[in-house]
Amino acid sequence: MILRIPTCLLLAALATSHPVQGAQSGSGGKTTPPAGGRAAAPAAKSSTGTPVTPADMTAMLGAWTIPLETPNGRLVATLVFRNEAGKVVAGISAPQLPEQKITDITKNGQVLTLKASMDYQGPLTAYSGPVAMVLTLRPKGPDMAAWFEFNNGGYQIGGTAKKKA
Repeated sequence: MILRIPTCLLLAALATSHPVQGAQSGSGGKTTPPAGGRAAAPAAKSSTGTPVTPADMTAMLGAWTIPLETPNGRLVATLVFRNEAGKVVAGISAPQLPEQKITDITKNGQVLTLKASMDYQGPLTAYSGPVAMVLTLRPKGPDMAAWFEFNNGGYQIGGTAKKKA
């Protein structure tokens, strides 16, 4: 059975780092290109990434905005990288959603991969159950091509992350 999971719900469900087994599929809509451009390349299926260090992430620290054109309208997510006690962590949020912490951050060359999962039960939708997210960031000039994949490819969406001044 395929369930429609709004993108804002999926962004809200970006917490914890426990693995999700047997996740439900998303909306069935596979890609939504960002406004004015092509979708970012899908996330690589390789697990050859290595954990990032604060030294790796010096240029990435701070806040990034990621405008996303979703089937439910425009959503602007904020992604923040910071150093907490010598470890790089990220937080993702949107105006209507509180920040969710991401601690599984790896790199493969210049490509960053952020992973998070949780069991969702909340007010945004009747859906409750596992939600897994993989966010892949690839250099795109001064910006980053951002590719979100939810529930093992059940829903995918891309945009361009721009660093806030």
